[in-house]
Amino acid sequence: MSEYQLTDTETVIRIADGAHIPNDPNNGDRARYEQWLEDGGVPDPHVPPEAAAPEAQPESQLLYDHENRLRALEGQAPLTVQDFIEHVKANQNDSSNR
Repeated sequence: MSEYQLTDTETVIRIADGAHIPNDPNNGDRARYEQWLEDGGVPDPHVPPEAAAPEAQPESQLLYDHENRLRALEGQAPLTVQDFIEHVKANQNDSSNR
């Protein structure tokens, strides 16, 4: 692990305290970072943050619950959230192809 980490901009993160160091030659932290690079330092690469899982909208949750109640009445196993999403996408594709 390095002392610094690159970002998707010209800003650099100092690992020790999480400080964001702008690309400003008048910034003392930036001057120390540049010197560290000249002395052979290699910063950690930029790691994009993981995308947050989308939250279910109330109407989607209602449809999911309704579908599973219907399936229960029909004696079918309930759908997982992923199966429900695929089920909805398949039905949307079927209706758009008409």
